[in-house]
Amino acid sequence: MKKTGILFSLFLMIFPGCSKVNIIELPITTSSPKALEYYKKAMLSYQVGDGPEKRALLDSALSIDPDFTMALEFYDSQDPIIKRKHRELAKKNVVDASEAEKKILTIRESYRKEDMDKALESARWLVENHKESYESFIWLGQVQSDRYELDDAIETLKKSIELNPYNYDAYSLLMGHHISAGTQVMLPQERRDVDLGMKYGDELIKIRPDHGLPYHLKANCYRQLGEFEKAKPLYEKSIKNRKGLSSEGTAYIVSAHNYMFSGDLETARRSYEKAIEINKEKANEWFFLNLYLTYSYIFDNDYMGAIDRLLIVEKQLERKGFDKITLLQVKSQTSWHKMICYAHNQMEEDAYESLSNIIKNNKKRAELLKDENVFREIKSNEQFQTAWVNILFGKYDIARKNLKQLRNIQEEIKDPTALYGFYGLSGMADLMEGNYDGATTNFLKGNENNIYFNYFKALALRAAGKEKEAENEFTKIANINFSNWNIAIVRRLANKQLGKA
Repeated sequence: MKKTGILFSLFLMIFPGCSKVNIIELPITTSSPKALEYYKKAMLSYQVGDGPEKRALLDSALSIDPDFTMALEFYDSQDPIIKRKHRELAKKNVVDASEAEKKILTIRESYRKEDMDKALESARWLVENHKESYESFIWLGQVQSDRYELDDAIETLKKSIELNPYNYDAYSLLMGHHISAGTQVMLPQERRDVDLGMKYGDELIKIRPDHGLPYHLKANCYRQLGEFEKAKPLYEKSIKNRKGLSSEGTAYIVSAHNYMFSGDLETARRSYEKAIEINKEKANEWFFLNLYLTYSYIFDNDYMGAIDRLLIVEKQLERKGFDKITLLQVKSQTSWHKMICYAHNQMEEDAYESLSNIIKNNKKRAELLKDENVFREIKSNEQFQTAWVNILFGKYDIARKNLKQLRNIQEEIKDPTALYGFYGLSGMADLMEGNYDGATTNFLKGNENNIYFNYFKALALRAAGKEKEAENEFTKIANINFSNWNIAIVRRLANKQLGKA
């Protein structure tokens, strides 16, 4: 029988130049103070994106207390079967956990089921019942952010900081709302405050000066502003502080982005290749870092160069030691990027062949996982991707049928953002068929932070005679200095629309 004890963590934290502050954490259930220590260290690694370090610490915690509910829940194995087994054990053991832990598990399960109403309900319970804990407000602020309820999120996160002035997670979320520093949901353009975002970045550095990520995020701010020289020393600091860590490759990658957007593609690609070399024995990291090198070719409008890179990656996948399920997933992702490149290069036959491979591999993965959420996700993605390709090749009637099915699937999801993809693609279809007002209406219903769809929204505005609004949209896109596939595609196109090279 499991020996349990609920440990309420009340700490006196001392920071240089600061008075003692009582910081109350949510209760964690474990049979061992040592296991709890490992768990907390794991969460600090999780905070700054050091996944393998986090897993190693959770392994240590679970070796002492195999029934440690929260350690099981947060265990992110690269093998999805192992990950699911840990989650199932967490569910089994939750009967011995605190009510707060039960709500956290409910939040995370709600995310997996895309039931954001349930996630919000559980996060609110944490705040109502543990209003003295800063962590309650972090959970609520995160859920509100992901629901695009940003005004509520900001107030919630500020409350969390009042309870814990050394609150890395709250500052990180707030920073990302104001300036593109990572992958956070951002405020509308007119409400973003660069100076405030920078201040939040400074707080992150004060809280975690030992790690590279805060410097990386602050450098991202400068990169976003086009101040590439100011970004360089911060990226160098990030690389220095991440030496030997799993995130060292990430440090080189973001530095490479800075070189790419400053116009130095040669140096950028050397940095991308350095990151890949560092992670050549780590299959997942190696794969995703290769994608960024691919984006450098898309950014340069060299779709064939990108495809050649993807073909090199594709040939090596079988030898990288992926488990069967993950191998199917990375094969799908590789095919998806190939499909995007073929489609935007108007290579119809190749695009549809890639689409077929995506669908085939995703179905195999779903069959192996036997997870209803994965089945729904794959059904949704199939309709989304098929509609997208059909739109790009002018097959609008077929695309509309795909979109109807997509909407039927997405309407089952209890999340105010669930239909964003549907509205984005519907806007594209309207635009291509000459319905500019309908296109604009659909784009406005979608995700205003999706740069790819924003480009087509700008085209619709221009076609509708709203030149000033269109120019503003193109300008925003042209000035984004972040690296992912959609920005790589549309940034150069936006510059062309503005009459720039």
